[in-house]
Amino acid sequence: MIKFSRYPHVKDLILYYTEAMASKEVSRIMESGITSREDAELFTKFIWKMVGQMNEDEERGVEVLGSTDNSEMIPDISYELTKLMKKEGYYSVWEKISNEEI
Repeated sequence: MIKFSRYPHVKDLILYYTEAMASKEVSRIMESGITSREDAELFTKFIWKMVGQMNEDEERGVEVLGSTDNSEMIPDISYELTKLMKKEGYYSVWEKISNEEI
């Protein structure tokens, strides 16, 4: 299972959006971890879709985890994902896709 030590609320946010966006593949990755480059790519792309959805939810006033504005969590997400991808050996995937998405 993927765990986030410094900002555990990042896991709660990812799990919320995994369910809201019906992503069975990301649910699997959250349970079993990142086991391949394909998992790393899928997970990274999901994270950026999630950030986009967070922005849409904020604009529509949708409450997520008790707040209608979770943009303050974006640096926490970046920290935890950078740390995770470095640990798993897929930092280059995270960096490449993130640069394309920004």
